Amino acid sequence: MMGAMTEQAPVPARKKGNWGAKIILILVALVFAVISYFALAAFLPRWWSQTIGQQVNGSISAGILAGMFYGFVFTFAATLVALIGLNRKVGWPFKIALVVLGVAISTPNLLTLSIALGSGGGAHAGERVLDVDAPGFRTASLVAAIAGFVAAVVLVVFIQLWRSRGRKMKTLRQAEKDRLQAEKESGRPEAVGPASGAAGTDPANTGGSAPSAADRPNGKPDRQ
Repeated sequence: MMGAMTEQAPVPARKKGNWGAKIILILVALVFAVISYFALAAFLPRWWSQTIGQQVNGSISAGILAGMFYGFVFTFAATLVALIGLNRKVGWPFKIALVVLGVAISTPNLLTLSIALGSGGGAHAGERVLDVDAPGFRTASLVAAIAGFVAAVVLVVFIQLWRSRGRKMKTLRQAEKDRLQAEKESGRPEAVGPASGAAGTDPANTGGSAPSAADRPNGKPDRQ
């Protein structure tokens, strides 16, 4: 009995050791995520604003066109991917993959949003660069992003309605086909048998026999 108790004693210590390792790993991951966030928050807005500034080169018309392109295309594609992931037929592994893909597609708009709404030094620096080198980019990007989202939702709704209408039309056509088939089978004439055909050609029934003497006028037989 004492031997069994001494053998089971290290088990709780082993569990505590596992939990301790998990907690340490979680803390390390959180610290790494925080450091990465601040590093990216300081670097990415500056890099993105300089990239857009080089593309636009200070032209307001080019800034508006670039904003419309990035805002509409990437929001439209990301929304479509997200709506596909909401389908019940899609399994959870594919849902997670589609979410990651949607976030990756929307990265340009997320970077622009971080510049517009950010409060750090990198966001303010990127905002100044966009104001000088890419005028009109942020406003056009916002308007086009809203339009891309609405267009993606309308497209998905239209496809769903079209498919639903197709299924209803297919059901109605099948029901009409079944109804016509039933009417055709119910209105089909019955086959005439040989007995009824023979009865129809009987001279007694058709009056084809010679009249008797009683049926002749004056009751007298005809003279030859």
